[in-house]
Amino acid sequence: MQTKLTAVELIKRFQRLFTDLNHKQIAERLVKLVMAKPAVSRVALIIERDRRLFVESIGRVGAHSQPEIDTLATALHKLKGFPHNQIDRVFKEGHAIALDHSAIIRIGHDIVPKGVRSAYLYPIFEHDRPIAAFYLESRDDLPALETSIHELDTVWAFSGLLARQIIEMWRHDEQSERYRLAEQALWASETYLHAILHHSPALISVKDLDGNVVLASEHYKQLQNVDEQGFVGKNVFDVYPKEIAQALWDIDLATKNKQQTFETELELMHKDGSLHTYLMVKFPLRNPKGDVFGVCTICTDISERKLAENALREQQSRLNYMAFHDSLTALPNRSLFYDRIYHGLARAQRSNSKLALMLLDIDRFKNINDSLGHDSGDLLLKAIAMRLNEGVRDMDTVARLGGDEFVVVLEGVNDMEDVVFIANKLLVTLARPLEIAGHEITTTVSIGVSVYPDDGIDTDELLKNADIAMYKAKEAGKNNCQFYTKGMSATAVNYLLLENDLRRAVEQNQLILHYQPQVDLRTGELMGIEALVRWQHPERGLVSPAHFIPLAEETGLISPIGEWVLREACRQQKAWLDSGKQVGRMAVNLSPRQFRQRNFPEKVVTILRDTGLPAECLELEITESCAMEHAGETINQLKQLNQMGLFLAIDDFGTGYSSLAYLKRFPIQKLKIDSSFIHDIQSDPNDAAIAKSIIGLAHNMQLAVVAEGVEKPAQADWLCDEGCDQGQGFLFSKPLTARQFEGRFVGKHFSFDGNVVKLNALA
Repeated sequence: MQTKLTAVELIKRFQRLFTDLNHKQIAERLVKLVMAKPAVSRVALIIERDRRLFVESIGRVGAHSQPEIDTLATALHKLKGFPHNQIDRVFKEGHAIALDHSAIIRIGHDIVPKGVRSAYLYPIFEHDRPIAAFYLESRDDLPALETSIHELDTVWAFSGLLARQIIEMWRHDEQSERYRLAEQALWASETYLHAILHHSPALISVKDLDGNVVLASEHYKQLQNVDEQGFVGKNVFDVYPKEIAQALWDIDLATKNKQQTFETELELMHKDGSLHTYLMVKFPLRNPKGDVFGVCTICTDISERKLAENALREQQSRLNYMAFHDSLTALPNRSLFYDRIYHGLARAQRSNSKLALMLLDIDRFKNINDSLGHDSGDLLLKAIAMRLNEGVRDMDTVARLGGDEFVVVLEGVNDMEDVVFIANKLLVTLARPLEIAGHEITTTVSIGVSVYPDDGIDTDELLKNADIAMYKAKEAGKNNCQFYTKGMSATAVNYLLLENDLRRAVEQNQLILHYQPQVDLRTGELMGIEALVRWQHPERGLVSPAHFIPLAEETGLISPIGEWVLREACRQQKAWLDSGKQVGRMAVNLSPRQFRQRNFPEKVVTILRDTGLPAECLELEITESCAMEHAGETINQLKQLNQMGLFLAIDDFGTGYSSLAYLKRFPIQKLKIDSSFIHDIQSDPNDAAIAKSIIGLAHNMQLAVVAEGVEKPAQADWLCDEGCDQGQGFLFSKPLTARQFEGRFVGKHFSFDGNVVKLNALA
């Protein structure tokens, strides 16, 4: 018979059993002692820590009836397979709970594992309060389990002390872990701060309440007045010029006194002599009580951003100027003219005065262009513009509407004799000889005048009637001025006849297409062609589009003409592709009225289907002014066309008013620089700057660039050097008929005239 151990012997045995164990090992050893009883199939030690229950260790019968012990230290609510309600009750009430087989069934096998026939919850007390509990399960009935529990009296007796030891060890470990984490966080903070102060490209400093710098970044050493010792230990008066230092000190004081953040810009000189702009932010530093103990300053170098903003502002200013001024003569363009006459008409209405509109057209201007070239024509237009400005009052408006057509708006007209006087003065002034391209040229103008409110109450009506009077002046022999009268109908009749002829031109196939090549400026290869419409009138001969396109726009005939051009261009392109000729893309310019048609994308689909031309072989062009008018609708229309696979381009870029916010949303692939910027690109720095800006803008937006109106090899050289992709103009080829174009092919490849300088030789 086993001798019962004395209390002293028991204490010594348990001391030996639990000496030098950590809290996890103590929990495992206690569970292992309980698992020594054969009736116990599973046991868990549950300890209350910080008012939460944790399962410290679990023992179960494993393979070959050997006990398996797991240390968890996991919150009870995260574990399944335990009767949570009964466990909570034990800790609240402090009573043991015995669960027989019927109680186990009521709890359910989704909580208590299958095969368990009884369970027991035994609380462990400290000062009459449960601090731990053993949960035991058995595959035997409850009496067998209760017998084992009575045999574990010694374990229960020491479990209270050991449970307290487990709790204290856990708290000690948690405190150690918190200390370790705090120490690690402090080390990380110091490391981060050191890295920031040594490697940040910003000026960062902290000053105490007396203005002394206690912490500063290495970037301060780049400033002109900061030596290699750095900024620490100094104040603003030691480093900055007196005026700047005083301003910074005042901001420091305001930051401390008002306890708010201040932000300003500051220019500082670097040791290398460069002046940098910094965005300076100052804010107060507070201790845990909320008291200010210092001021932090962070200065970010924004020099490059400021340069970019200034460049963008200058470019926007140039674009704004270009949007409202004629690029050749610097006179107000049509847009600005409409704005000024709108306000002029409003003033005339308020003051009950008259306003005169004078429309001027240069006589025989086409002859000058044809005989002396476009450069001479441009010089003449500039001279005319200068003389017009000199011949009117400062309050009057002189504008160029386009081509060789100018308009003068005279406000505050009280006597028609004043208008006659100014008109005669302009006729005399403009008739003085000019030196153009080594030739003395005398040119004249025809002037038509309409008067508000007698001849119209809005701009369009006044323009129309002045135009009728101007044609009357031309019919009267040119170089004279005519005032509009209601009896003037000859010009209107002529317009009506021309309109009727134009209607028949579409029906009787009098329209033809010419094709002008677009050339790769680096390789000289043909990249594409632009279709240009001409009118072969049976009596008037070949009519330039400059004469009939505006009439077509005005009368609405532009829609059927534009549709014919698009269909014919697609048909011809398909024929060339089928014959093996490599012509690149076919570019077709769209009129605003044609582009604005709601069903235009459907018409394009129909034409491509009828002609069999692949969409990727067609390029559609709209002018910049057309694109920016109703930009939202333009984006939707362009997206539909882009989704069809078409190539899209903005024509005459630089002559309109582009919003970059809209331009970046246009699904386009190409920008075409207007020819007005190409004529003087080598001699006019403004034209050169604009062309460079457009090329840079296009390439930054991943767009191709085409320069129109290239007439000289030097222009092509300049454009090629600046990165322009393609060129189009008389240097490469004039517009050709389909037969002439086909005649330039050698096999499948297009060949330029022998008298044209090859581009690869220019590079």
